[in-house]
Amino acid sequence: MSTYDTIQFPGQNGVAVELRSMLPEDAAALRALLSHPELRRHIVMRREGSQSDSMDKLMSRMLHAYDPCALHAGIYRGGTDELIGTVSFQCWNRRNGTAILGYMLDPAWWGRGLATEAVGLMLYYGIKELGITQVEGRCKGDNIGSERVMIKNGMRLVRIIPVAGSLSDVIKVFRLLHK
Repeated sequence: MSTYDTIQFPGQNGVAVELRSMLPEDAAALRALLSHPELRRHIVMRREGSQSDSMDKLMSRMLHAYDPCALHAGIYRGGTDELIGTVSFQCWNRRNGTAILGYMLDPAWWGRGLATEAVGLMLYYGIKELGITQVEGRCKGDNIGSERVMIKNGMRLVRIIPVAGSLSDVIKVFRLLHK
C-alpha cells in the first residue's frame, strides 16, 4: 500500500455492530449525526468558509474515502443498514504507523457498549491490517463516556491540555501503543 493510496474499509463484524464504508445513501443519516446538538459540541471541523461548507467537505471525505490520511467507517446496528455512528483514523501517518482515533455515536444508542465495540473493532483492524503502532484519542474533560470507551479499549491517559481561553475546560489525551 502506497503512502498516498486511499483504501476502502473492508468491513468488520462485531456482536452488536458492524463497521463498513459509508455509502452516498447514508448522507442524510451522517448529516443528522454531525448536526446533532449533543455531538456537535465534541466535533472539531476545519474552518474552511461557512460551517455548512465545512460540514459538506467533511461529509464528502467520509462518504467518498478520498483522503489518503484518514480512514472512515460507519457504525451500523448489527444486521441492519441503520447508520448510528462513525469511527475513523485521522491524521494517519503510514510511514510512522500513527493515527488519531475519532468516533461518534448517536446519543439514542449511548450506554449500551456499542461505541466500545466499534472502537475495539477499528483498533484491531488498524493494528493487525494497517500496521498502526500508536493511536491517540482525545476528548473534552467532561466527556466521561468517551473517556470510558478509550480506557475499555486499552488506551491510557497520557496528558491533559488546557483549552485556550477557558479556566476550566481541558482536553484529555489517551494513547494506545502496540509494538
